[in-house]
Amino acid sequence: MTANEMKFNFQLKFDSLFEFSSPAYDDRQISYLLTEAQFRVFIKRYNPLANKYQKGFEADEQRRRDLEQLIKPALYDSSGTTIDGVEEITLSDYQGGVHPNGVFLDMPNDFLYAVEEAVSLDGESGEAWVKPVKHDEYLANINNPYKKPYKNLIWRMDISRHQHAEGTSIAATAKRTELIIPPGYILKKYRVRYLSTPPSIVCDEFDEDNQVHCILDETLHREIVDEAVIIAEAAVKEEKYQIGVNEQERND
Repeated sequence: MTANEMKFNFQLKFDSLFEFSSPAYDDRQISYLLTEAQFRVFIKRYNPLANKYQKGFEADEQRRRDLEQLIKPALYDSSGTTIDGVEEITLSDYQGGVHPNGVFLDMPNDFLYAVEEAVSLDGESGEAWVKPVKHDEYLANINNPYKKPYKNLIWRMDISRHQHAEGTSIAATAKRTELIIPPGYILKKYRVRYLSTPPSIVCDEFDEDNQVHCILDETLHREIVDEAVIIAEAAVKEEKYQIGVNEQERND
Protein backbone atom coordinates (compact mmCIF):
# COMPACT_ATOMS: atom_id res chain seq x y z
CA MET A 1 0.00 0.00 0.00
CA THR A 2 1.10 3.56 -0.60
CA ALA A 3 1.10 5.99 2.32
CA ASN A 4 -2.15 7.54 1.09
CA GLU A 5 -3.75 4.11 0.69
CA MET A 6 -2.80 3.33 4.29
CA LYS A 7 -4.38 6.64 5.30
CA PHE A 8 -7.60 5.76 3.46
CA ASN A 9 -7.77 2.35 5.16
CA PHE A 10 -7.10 3.98 8.52
CA GLN A 11 -9.91 6.50 8.03
CA LEU A 12 -12.34 3.81 6.90
CA LYS A 13 -11.66 1.55 9.89
CA PHE A 14 -11.50 4.37 12.42
CA ASP A 15 -14.75 5.91 11.16
CA SER A 16 -16.52 2.56 11.39
CA LEU A 17 -15.81 2.41 15.12
CA PHE A 18 -17.76 5.64 15.61
CA GLU A 19 -20.48 4.97 13.04
CA PHE A 20 -18.72 7.35 10.65
CA SER A 21 -18.72 10.28 13.05
CA SER A 22 -15.14 9.93 14.33
CA PRO A 23 -12.85 12.87 15.17
CA ALA A 24 -11.13 14.27 12.08
CA TYR A 25 -7.38 13.82 11.64
CA ASP A 26 -5.27 15.66 9.06
CA ASP A 27 -2.38 14.25 7.00
CA ARG A 28 0.23 15.19 9.57
CA GLN A 29 -1.63 13.52 12.44
CA ILE A 30 -2.35 10.35 10.46
CA SER A 31 1.29 10.22 9.36
CA TYR A 32 2.30 10.30 13.03
CA LEU A 33 -0.20 7.58 13.96
CA LEU A 34 0.96 5.31 11.14
CA THR A 35 4.64 5.88 11.99
CA GLU A 36 4.05 5.11 15.67
CA ALA A 37 2.06 2.00 14.72
CA GLN A 38 4.82 0.91 12.36
CA PHE A 39 7.40 1.06 15.16
CA ARG A 40 5.16 -0.98 17.48
CA VAL A 41 4.72 -3.64 14.81
CA PHE A 42 8.48 -3.61 14.26
CA ILE A 43 9.16 -4.19 17.97
CA LYS A 44 6.66 -7.05 18.03
CA ARG A 45 8.56 -8.72 15.21
CA TYR A 46 12.00 -8.05 16.68
CA ASN A 47 11.36 -8.95 20.32
CA PRO A 48 9.99 -12.47 20.91
CA LEU A 49 8.55 -11.42 24.29
CA ALA A 50 6.38 -8.79 22.58
CA ASN A 51 4.20 -11.26 20.64
CA LYS A 52 2.13 -14.28 21.55
CA TYR A 53 4.08 -16.68 19.32
CA GLN A 54 7.35 -15.88 21.15
CA LYS A 55 9.07 -15.61 17.77
CA GLY A 56 11.62 -12.86 17.34
CA PHE A 57 13.77 -11.56 14.52
CA GLU A 58 14.71 -14.28 11.97
CA ALA A 59 13.02 -17.00 14.05
CA ASP A 60 11.47 -18.46 10.88
CA GLU A 61 10.97 -17.62 7.19
CA GLN A 62 8.06 -15.28 7.88
CA ARG A 63 9.98 -13.33 10.52
CA ARG A 64 12.96 -13.02 8.17
CA ARG A 65 10.76 -11.56 5.44
CA ASP A 66 8.92 -9.22 7.82
CA LEU A 67 11.96 -7.05 8.55
CA GLU A 68 14.38 -7.78 5.69
CA GLN A 69 13.87 -4.30 4.19
CA LEU A 70 15.40 -2.78 7.33
CA ILE A 71 18.66 -4.76 7.18
CA LYS A 72 21.54 -2.60 5.94
CA PRO A 73 25.33 -3.02 5.67
CA ALA A 74 27.85 -0.60 7.15
CA LEU A 75 31.65 -0.49 7.18
CA TYR A 76 34.55 1.22 8.95
CA ASP A 77 37.75 1.06 6.91
CA SER A 78 40.84 2.75 8.37
CA SER A 79 42.09 3.39 4.82
CA GLY A 80 39.08 5.61 4.19
CA THR A 81 37.67 3.35 1.47
CA THR A 82 33.90 3.57 0.98
CA ILE A 83 31.58 1.26 -0.99
CA ASP A 84 28.46 2.30 -2.88
CA GLY A 85 25.34 1.08 -1.10
CA VAL A 86 27.21 0.52 2.18
CA GLU A 87 26.74 3.00 5.03
CA GLU A 88 29.93 4.51 6.40
CA ILE A 89 31.16 4.04 9.96
CA THR A 90 33.78 6.59 10.96
CA LEU A 91 36.24 7.14 13.77
CA SER A 92 34.69 9.44 16.37
CA ASP A 93 36.31 12.87 16.62
CA TYR A 94 35.96 12.74 20.41
CA GLN A 95 37.68 9.83 22.16
CA GLY A 96 37.41 11.13 25.73
CA GLY A 97 36.46 8.45 28.24
CA VAL A 98 37.38 5.51 26.04
CA HIS A 99 38.54 2.31 27.79
CA PRO A 100 42.19 1.21 27.50
CA ASN A 101 42.65 -0.38 24.04
CA GLY A 102 39.21 0.90 23.10
CA VAL A 103 38.04 3.09 20.25
CA PHE A 104 34.82 5.04 19.71
CA LEU A 105 33.19 4.74 16.30
CA ASP A 106 30.37 6.83 14.82
CA MET A 107 27.53 4.68 13.52
CA PRO A 108 25.02 5.54 10.76
CA ASN A 109 22.22 7.83 11.95
CA ASP A 110 19.56 5.18 11.32
CA PHE A 111 21.50 2.47 13.18
CA LEU A 112 19.28 0.63 15.65
CA TYR A 113 20.37 -2.95 16.39
CA ALA A 114 23.42 -4.89 15.19
CA VAL A 115 22.57 -8.14 13.40
CA GLU A 116 26.01 -9.36 12.33
CA GLU A 117 29.44 -7.84 12.95
CA ALA A 118 33.10 -8.67 12.49
CA VAL A 119 36.47 -6.94 12.86
CA SER A 120 39.69 -7.07 10.86
CA LEU A 121 42.93 -6.24 12.68
CA ASP A 122 46.01 -4.83 10.98
CA GLY A 123 48.51 -7.60 10.24
CA GLU A 124 45.99 -10.41 10.74
CA SER A 125 44.22 -12.43 8.06
CA GLY A 126 40.53 -13.21 8.33
CA GLU A 127 37.99 -11.62 10.64
CA ALA A 128 37.59 -11.65 14.41
CA TRP A 129 34.28 -12.34 16.14
CA VAL A 130 32.66 -9.41 17.95
CA LYS A 131 31.06 -10.05 21.33
CA PRO A 132 28.72 -7.48 22.95
CA VAL A 133 29.62 -7.13 26.64
CA LYS A 134 28.04 -5.27 29.55
CA HIS A 135 29.99 -2.97 31.81
CA ASP A 136 29.99 -5.42 34.71
CA GLU A 137 31.35 -8.12 32.37
CA TYR A 138 34.13 -5.76 31.36
CA LEU A 139 35.14 -5.20 34.97
CA ALA A 140 34.95 -8.90 35.80
CA ASN A 141 36.90 -10.20 32.80
CA ILE A 142 39.21 -7.52 31.41
CA ASN A 143 42.17 -8.91 33.37
CA ASN A 144 41.25 -12.56 32.86
CA PRO A 145 43.68 -13.97 30.25
CA TYR A 146 41.14 -16.62 29.23
CA LYS A 147 38.19 -14.24 28.71
CA LYS A 148 39.54 -10.83 27.74
CA PRO A 149 39.74 -9.70 24.08
CA TYR A 150 42.34 -11.35 21.84
CA LYS A 151 43.04 -11.38 18.11
CA ASN A 152 40.03 -13.61 17.35
CA LEU A 153 37.61 -11.96 19.80
CA ILE A 154 36.76 -8.26 20.03
CA TRP A 155 34.44 -6.73 22.60
CA ARG A 156 31.75 -4.20 21.76
CA MET A 157 30.32 -1.90 24.43
CA ASP A 158 27.50 0.64 24.50
CA ILE A 159 28.14 4.38 24.76
CA SER A 160 25.97 7.45 24.26
CA ARG A 161 26.32 10.13 21.61
CA HIS A 162 28.98 12.69 22.46
CA GLN A 163 26.46 15.53 22.03
CA HIS A 164 22.69 15.30 22.35
CA ALA A 165 20.52 17.88 20.62
CA GLU A 166 17.50 17.88 22.91
CA GLY A 167 16.75 21.32 24.27
CA THR A 168 19.66 22.93 22.43
CA SER A 169 20.34 24.55 19.08
CA ILE A 170 23.37 22.30 18.56
CA ALA A 171 22.96 19.37 16.19
CA ALA A 172 23.29 15.92 17.74
CA THR A 173 26.48 14.03 16.96
CA ALA A 174 26.30 10.51 15.54
CA LYS A 175 25.34 7.40 17.46
CA ARG A 176 28.47 5.70 18.79
CA THR A 177 29.76 2.30 19.75
CA GLU A 178 33.03 1.26 21.45
CA LEU A 179 35.26 -1.60 20.37
CA ILE A 180 37.82 -3.07 22.77
CA ILE A 181 40.71 -4.63 20.87
CA PRO A 182 43.67 -6.61 22.26
CA PRO A 183 46.84 -4.70 23.23
CA GLY A 184 49.33 -4.22 20.42
CA TYR A 185 46.79 -4.43 17.61
CA ILE A 186 45.28 -1.73 15.38
CA LEU A 187 41.70 -1.73 14.16
CA LYS A 188 41.64 -2.09 10.38
CA LYS A 189 37.97 -2.72 9.53
CA TYR A 190 34.66 -3.07 11.33
CA ARG A 191 31.91 -4.66 9.24
CA VAL A 192 28.28 -4.57 10.38
CA ARG A 193 24.85 -5.58 9.19
CA TYR A 194 22.23 -3.80 11.22
CA LEU A 195 18.54 -3.17 11.60
CA SER A 196 17.79 0.43 10.71
CA THR A 197 15.10 2.60 12.27
CA PRO A 198 11.95 2.33 10.11
CA PRO A 199 11.55 5.57 8.10
CA SER A 200 8.55 7.73 9.00
CA ILE A 201 5.41 7.24 6.93
CA VAL A 202 4.21 10.49 5.34
CA CYS A 203 0.74 10.95 3.84
CA ASP A 204 -0.04 13.82 1.49
CA GLU A 205 -3.23 13.94 -0.55
CA PHE A 206 -2.50 17.41 -1.92
CA ASP A 207 0.88 16.48 -3.41
CA GLU A 208 1.36 12.74 -3.84
CA ASP A 209 5.04 13.26 -4.65
CA ASN A 210 5.56 14.18 -0.98
CA GLN A 211 4.45 10.76 0.23
CA VAL A 212 6.91 8.51 2.05
CA HIS A 213 5.69 4.95 1.83
CA CYS A 214 6.16 2.18 4.40
CA ILE A 215 9.15 0.07 3.37
CA LEU A 216 8.24 -2.91 5.53
CA ASP A 217 6.89 -5.98 3.77
CA GLU A 218 3.41 -5.51 2.28
CA THR A 219 2.08 -8.28 4.52
CA LEU A 220 2.52 -5.95 7.52
CA HIS A 221 0.73 -2.90 6.11
CA ARG A 222 -2.77 -3.90 7.21
CA GLU A 223 -1.47 -4.71 10.69
CA ILE A 224 0.16 -1.27 10.86
CA VAL A 225 -3.16 0.35 9.90
CA ASP A 226 -4.99 -1.69 12.56
CA GLU A 227 -2.39 -0.69 15.17
CA ALA A 228 -2.80 2.98 14.19
CA VAL A 229 -6.56 2.65 14.72
CA ILE A 230 -5.94 1.23 18.19
CA ILE A 231 -3.62 4.14 19.05
CA ALA A 232 -6.12 6.71 17.79
CA GLU A 233 -8.95 5.08 19.65
CA ALA A 234 -6.93 5.25 22.86
CA ALA A 235 -7.23 9.02 22.77
CA VAL A 236 -11.01 8.75 22.63
CA LYS A 237 -12.07 5.68 24.55
CA GLU A 238 -9.63 4.28 27.08
CA GLU A 239 -11.72 1.20 27.83
CA LYS A 240 -12.06 0.30 24.17
CA TYR A 241 -8.33 0.75 23.75
CA GLN A 242 -7.60 -2.21 26.02
CA ILE A 243 -10.14 -4.31 24.16
CA GLY A 244 -8.41 -3.38 20.91
CA VAL A 245 -4.99 -4.28 22.30
CA ASN A 246 -6.27 -7.70 23.35
CA GLU A 247 -7.80 -8.25 19.93
CA GLN A 248 -4.56 -7.22 18.21
CA GLU A 249 -2.55 -9.65 20.35
CA ARG A 250 -4.86 -12.48 19.31
CA ASN A 251 -4.24 -11.63 15.66
CA ASP A 252 -0.47 -11.17 15.88
